[in-house]
Amino acid sequence: MPDNSLRRLAGILIFLMIILTVLQGFLDTGLDLLLVGGLAGWAAAILLIPALPLILKAQALVLLVLGGGFLLYTYLSGGSLQLTRIVASNTPLLTMIAAVGVLRLVAIPDSAAASSLPRGKKSFLQTLCGLSLFSSVINVSAPIIISDRIHAERPLDRLTSRSITRVFCSVSSWSPFYGAMAVVLTYVTDAQLGWIIAAGLPFSLAGLAFVYFGARIRSPDAVDEFVGYPMNRSMLLVPALLTLTVITGFLLFEGKPILLIIAISALLLTLILLGLRKGPDRMAGEIFDFICTGLPRMSNELVLFLSAGVLAVGISGLVDLGLIHNPFTSFTTLTAIQLLGIIICLSAIGVHPVIPITSLTALLTPLDPNPNLLAAVYLFGWHLGTCSSPLSGTNLMFQGRYGIPAFKGAFWNWPYAAGMFLIAMPWLFILARWAPGFQH
Repeated sequence: MPDNSLRRLAGILIFLMIILTVLQGFLDTGLDLLLVGGLAGWAAAILLIPALPLILKAQALVLLVLGGGFLLYTYLSGGSLQLTRIVASNTPLLTMIAAVGVLRLVAIPDSAAASSLPRGKKSFLQTLCGLSLFSSVINVSAPIIISDRIHAERPLDRLTSRSITRVFCSVSSWSPFYGAMAVVLTYVTDAQLGWIIAAGLPFSLAGLAFVYFGARIRSPDAVDEFVGYPMNRSMLLVPALLTLTVITGFLLFEGKPILLIIAISALLLTLILLGLRKGPDRMAGEIFDFICTGLPRMSNELVLFLSAGVLAVGISGLVDLGLIHNPFTSFTTLTAIQLLGIIICLSAIGVHPVIPITSLTALLTPLDPNPNLLAAVYLFGWHLGTCSSPLSGTNLMFQGRYGIPAFKGAFWNWPYAAGMFLIAMPWLFILARWAPGFQH
């Protein structure tokens, strides 16, 4: 485990990555700020390596070795390499994830933190709905805050842990503030955010209904005794304000990357709300503390996404040289369903969804797939893959914080993944057949 001084340095380097990436996206300075920001991100990743789980270290090493080997072969075969792409291909999405994480400083009002915990069926439904909404804005901070509070009352049981992981992962099907959306918009550049949300939100709601009614049918006694989290109107303030800010920014800065608009919106909203609630001095102190202690906590995402970016660029180079042959000859709705099944199966054996997404995009792009359909498949795969993978950050987090073995948490979610895959198949056919944004 790196000492506090190294963690603080890593946090400052991640913050530098955020600032330089945002500046590159909004200002024409003539300098390659993205490269410098990427190097800062890599430096932070190196400092944080000791904090990583062993399995994630091994996974990152495999990604780097494969990606580096592909890049070397591409170079020796006469292909061109771009240092900025290799170093910083995923820094925009890391910037968004980090910036959205700072919302945890203002997202939970003090009144909610001091409330007693409700119980029963109504509390179960309210907690699931609140978690779904809350996760859509502050990502993994939401299940941590909610689970920590419940766990302090009594240890998380099977119903609580699996329900929280399923609902949290389901948000990745649609939320523009989620890391999964950042990945998709990075690799499927022609995808349209509005159509993606239109496809993913109903699928996410279907997942929430699956969790709620499945629990009512299979575990009625446990639902009756469920210890939930207090929800009230004040908790809707931050999600609503952030959504409004992002929409405003999108209209004002037409053509600018949506990832960076989200990042700036999250940072500005946090500064404004903290300043109004606690004054400039305390605001500055809390922001600095988050940089030094909060940002280093994203070490898993930082190392995984930077390593996956190297692999993606390496595979892209091989594709450009014609050295990798595509197993698919066309991209139809049936292909989309097969791709979703592949992502889920790979996830179940421990391969994070980001790896097939970054690896397969270079092979699928020449088939001219409908970008919105491909994006929807990726998001559905992220949703079902992360909840059912024993090596996903979500299940590893529940193991580390609450003592629930990651393999057990993933196993508990396999029936959910299978059931939702059966729902995804007709939904993808409906989208491809009748939704204009999903047709060629």
